[in-house]
Amino acid sequence: MVEEPTEAVRRSGGESSGWVTTKVAAAALGVTPRTVRTYIHEGELEGREEQEGINKRLLVSITSLDELRVRRETEGKFRTKSRHTSGHEETQGEHGGDMSEVIRDLSTRLERRAAEAADLRARLELTAEAESTLQERLEQERERSEAIIREREEAQEEARRLREELEAERSKGFWRRLFGG
Repeated sequence: MVEEPTEAVRRSGGESSGWVTTKVAAAALGVTPRTVRTYIHEGELEGREEQEGINKRLLVSITSLDELRVRRETEGKFRTKSRHTSGHEETQGEHGGDMSEVIRDLSTRLERRAAEAADLRARLELTAEAESTLQERLEQERERSEAIIREREEAQEEARRLREELEAERSKGFWRRLFGG
């Protein structure tokens, strides 16, 4: 049964024990993520939906996961290996697996993601700095271009004025030009 986070927190005594994805829960139980979703819908596991934009993600309560693992171990239904692994094999003890292994795996992945995030943050800062520098250069070039355009317009205006003066002088007769009249 899928619950809202607030209701799940109230049911667990007001404290959240933590939540994991269906993939992690499946690895801990030695089943597929689809089976974990079935357990949630049948009420054997406590789950909640987490929505990020248009994507929904189903999370499983670690407390209910531990309880189901213990129940399955006592009933002898616990598999020693997961059918589906995420690129690596889970190390499991004689009782079919250890939650500490799942947590250790999550910690390792979290550290890797943190390192990737730091690398991406550094790249973003460099990109922002480069963009800033390019913006400054663009503004300088724009100002230089505007100055050149102003100079060209002034030169054209001067040429037009001189042409008009020349035409005015030419329109005077020869004798007027010669004697200044």
